[in-house]
Amino acid sequence: MVVNKYEILSEIHSGALLRLFTSQVNFKKRPLENHHHTMIEISLIKQGSGIYTVSDRTYEIHQGDIFIYSSDEPHCITEITSNVDMIIMNVHFEPRFVWAPGNGMFDEKYLRVFNDRGEDFSNRLKYDSEDTAEITRQLLDMENEFERAEPEYELMVKIRLLTVLVLLCRSCGFADNVQTGEFKRANLSALDAVMDYINQNLALPLSLDELARQANMSRAYFSTTFRRLNGISPWEYIMVKRIETAISLLEHTNDTIIEIACKCGFNNTANFNRAFKKITNRTPSSYRGG
Repeated sequence: MVVNKYEILSEIHSGALLRLFTSQVNFKKRPLENHHHTMIEISLIKQGSGIYTVSDRTYEIHQGDIFIYSSDEPHCITEITSNVDMIIMNVHFEPRFVWAPGNGMFDEKYLRVFNDRGEDFSNRLKYDSEDTAEITRQLLDMENEFERAEPEYELMVKIRLLTVLVLLCRSCGFADNVQTGEFKRANLSALDAVMDYINQNLALPLSLDELARQANMSRAYFSTTFRRLNGISPWEYIMVKRIETAISLLEHTNDTIIEIACKCGFNNTANFNRAFKKITNRTPSSYRGG
């Protein structure tokens, strides 16, 4: 259950570039329902303890822990072991909130902690480090900025986020080898425009060749650049966005499932149900209590 939610909306693109919200998770053992989204996630555990399942790993959860997840990384709280509900503050942001042209000192290099992982990577930050303590302060300051909504609060939220990303680079050992951005501004602008096109045309039979042509890139370079900047492939991005749209339509319209499937780019319910189950571990009808 979402207790409160704040957003920074794009002045150019449709939808939110950053969300900060607090969730309350009821005390009980929970089924594995992997959570997917195209946004990067940073979570602060404000209350409670339990178990996080992330792909094939499990982590114990304690109050004060911070977890980080890359785009489309499946994760789920599978158990709450305390006798109180768990309270989690989540920060979700689109990778292009960081790398898109016009963001000043923001740069794709600060996302490598999410995308360039070694075998010893941990989704849970070290609890007793100074960097983790400072990241916690910055996250709480972001929440405070949203709550007070004083003049230029969105700028302050962006500054806090950039600080968190730098601290993450330091904490995870990326500070020494973080290099300046290697992508040309024209390429970033082209990729930004293509992502807008995808989001506005999810019902169409999108193809990698078509998207690469729109970006004026070869198919291979487009795919490589897209993954480097967003942490997922173009096709993975399209599929998750289609399912996110489908969930919204299931929850807020009376459209039939076949109508929703067509609006989200699926030519039959079998393909729709298969993709929906893969990404949410649920059926479309379950979002309507069916």
